[in-house]
Amino acid sequence: MTERIFTAYAGLFCLSLVLGLLLTPLARRLALRVGLVDNPGERKIHSRTIPYGGGIAIVLTFSLVVASSYLSLRFFDWDSLIPGFSENFAPLLGGVFAKQTLIRFGAVMLGGSMMFGLGLLDDFYRLNPKPKLAVQIIAAFLVYLGGLKITLFVESEIFSAVVTVLWIVFVTNAFNLLDNMDGLSSGVAAIAASLFFVVALQTGQVFVASMLAVLAGSLFGFLYYNFAPAKLFMGDAGSLFIGFILATLTVAGTYHVEGSFFSVFMPVLILGVPFFDTLSVLYIRYRNGKPFFQGDTNHFSHRLVRLGMTRREAVLTIYLLGIILGGAATLLEQLDRTGSIIVFLIGLGIIALIVLLENAAARRGEE
Repeated sequence: MTERIFTAYAGLFCLSLVLGLLLTPLARRLALRVGLVDNPGERKIHSRTIPYGGGIAIVLTFSLVVASSYLSLRFFDWDSLIPGFSENFAPLLGGVFAKQTLIRFGAVMLGGSMMFGLGLLDDFYRLNPKPKLAVQIIAAFLVYLGGLKITLFVESEIFSAVVTVLWIVFVTNAFNLLDNMDGLSSGVAAIAASLFFVVALQTGQVFVASMLAVLAGSLFGFLYYNFAPAKLFMGDAGSLFIGFILATLTVAGTYHVEGSFFSVFMPVLILGVPFFDTLSVLYIRYRNGKPFFQGDTNHFSHRLVRLGMTRREAVLTIYLLGIILGGAATLLEQLDRTGSIIVFLIGLGIIALIVLLENAAARRGEE
């Protein structure tokens, strides 16, 4: 059974990867035709006009593969194609078609559609940040109403609602803010989706693992065209969508190691890079007296470039950091309380070391 379920995951990933590779060039042509492009500007690091459209390809790929897979499981007679399919997979898929699962799945896809539509409008018309934030809060609350919620072992619906909405909105915007260099946000999201997939495998969460496999394949298919030098961008339509889907799938997942409270920080470590980027750039804006919603070139990737790295080296360095932090987080499922604390402290130590090195380099540059 283990071999067959891995084959199913691999099939979902490969199908998404191939479809993403095929749809992304088509989305690029569409973007050029309708004028959905990103022009050079004061806060832009690119010197030529580059089309958006990557978000369209990611959303279409993810939605088509998830929907077709779900419908095929529901209505297609797989036993005629794969003998013993129902006998082997029925125990694993027992809750997939339950009413509550359908409601939760519907809430996630509805919220994701709202993020895609919001991002697409922003790519065209540059919306005011406050209405964008309001729509994000509504979409996150719909997910909570659908039954996906964070409790943190606190028996309070108000607490759960607030924490769930804050988490989803923060993660969504973290990937939106991280989309500031070729291949950065999409690559970090692909790494995070892959690591969350490993965690879902460890905990036997078939439905969540399947969606993560599809998301990872969609992102890697797009990343082929988005890595430096990028042929197209995904825009807010893509970054808001992938941030929202990752956020909701982490809420849907289970992260609990018996006897260790630190296991609840597993998603924080896996998403450590976008979290660090968001919190550090917000702090810099606050320190400089600038509005939080005003874009700039003080993101983690920009700071690495100012330290002497090329843009590609900066992106690859951030990839490596994401793999190290996230890889350590996946070990929490196998460790006892002491081991979990050690992994958590190592993660904090890595972030602290980066901050110290950045501060030292900044002081040297001022001399």
